[in-house]
Amino acid sequence: MTRKPRGVKVAVSNRQRRLKINASLLVRIVERALEFLHDDRAELGIVLVDDDGIAKLNAQYHNTQGPTDVLSFDYGGGQGELIVSVEHAVAQARRFRSTPSRELVLYVVHGILHLRGHNDVALRDRRRMRAAERRLMSHLARDFKFQTLVARRVARR
Repeated sequence: MTRKPRGVKVAVSNRQRRLKINASLLVRIVERALEFLHDDRAELGIVLVDDDGIAKLNAQYHNTQGPTDVLSFDYGGGQGELIVSVEHAVAQARRFRSTPSRELVLYVVHGILHLRGHNDVALRDRRRMRAAERRLMSHLARDFKFQTLVARRVARR
């Protein structure tokens, strides 16, 4: 039996309509990821948005046009926020023959690793980060059925 890490607070805000997300499961997945990373004092907000929403933030904060998968904001003192594009997860799942659920978990894992200091700009750092992603995804996949993260499709485009 695992325990919720002490001092960890995770909040999910769903601001998209593409998919219905099981927010309580996402919270448990994030808590387990933080436990695996020995991070027992964190406050993390996760905001689920569409491509338009993340593209606006990407332009505003990174001066980059267009949508991306996840944006990470480190507010210091163990506090951070992840903005995740559900619409991007759907598109990438098709492209990589994955599922939107698995892509969403991967984006959250990627964002958490950024908040913990990982970088993916230089090739060597990117390789380290991908290895850390694989380890954490493998660990999480043993404990959770990712496919239950997306309860049902709400709208198609």
